[in-house]
Amino acid sequence: SNNRSDIDFNEILESAFNIFNDKFDTEHGGFKGSRNKFPKPHDYSFLVRYYNKTKNEKSLNIVNKSLYEMKKGGIYDQIGFGFHRYSTDKKWLVPHFEKMLYDQALLIHAYLDAYLVTKDEFYSNTIHEIIEYLQREMLSDNGGFYSAQDADTKGEEGLYYIWDLSEGGLEFNLSDDDFKFIKYILNLKNDGNCKVEGKMTNIPYFDKNWHDISEDLGEDEVLIKSRFHRIRKEIFDKRNLRIHPQKDDKILTD
Repeated sequence: SNNRSDIDFNEILESAFNIFNDKFDTEHGGFKGSRNKFPKPHDYSFLVRYYNKTKNEKSLNIVNKSLYEMKKGGIYDQIGFGFHRYSTDKKWLVPHFEKMLYDQALLIHAYLDAYLVTKDEFYSNTIHEIIEYLQREMLSDNGGFYSAQDADTKGEEGLYYIWDLSEGGLEFNLSDDDFKFIKYILNLKNDGNCKVEGKMTNIPYFDKNWHDISEDLGEDEVLIKSRFHRIRKEIFDKRNLRIHPQKDDKILTD
């Protein structure tokens, strides 16, 4: 409208980008400034669009670093897919384990935006995994999607998702070679890789990309991925026998 003709929208966009750039966590991705780290997918969708408009590589670098680190971290369910609510640390390792429908929906958009610009299969694979989780866990027989899954099971935060190797944990039904392989891939430790509710335990996460894993193991990347997903499915089937987190089965249509 005429009364807004004096507004320079390019300056507004640049100002917004500069705020994100100043707060960017160059080591772990995401943004500094709060104790907890939320995925905030709308931020990355903006930054992709800003890159599309300006070709400012810094904007795309923020997106790539952040979306990769979130997907590799414990905030992402490496066994059954889908994103947890937020990370309680700057490394995306220890999440609040609740899963929200709207987070999945918006993160699909953010990863899709990144894929449309980069054509990076890492992003398209992430999208398909999130959709697999939603169709498996959150889809009502009536066709709508449920709102959320709780963080706790039997009153204990993250119990469904964590693994204590000192009590057998993943060793059950896995060969020695497969157990050693998955411990390496997902950074699982006999004495735990993090604390949840004050106790040492394991949250599966990646600290390398598939190319680096392939070089470390001296094996073909395609074969390594195939082996990983075979073992991951075995672990998922074992985990599926646990008491599941309660589901918020309200269906919001707004």
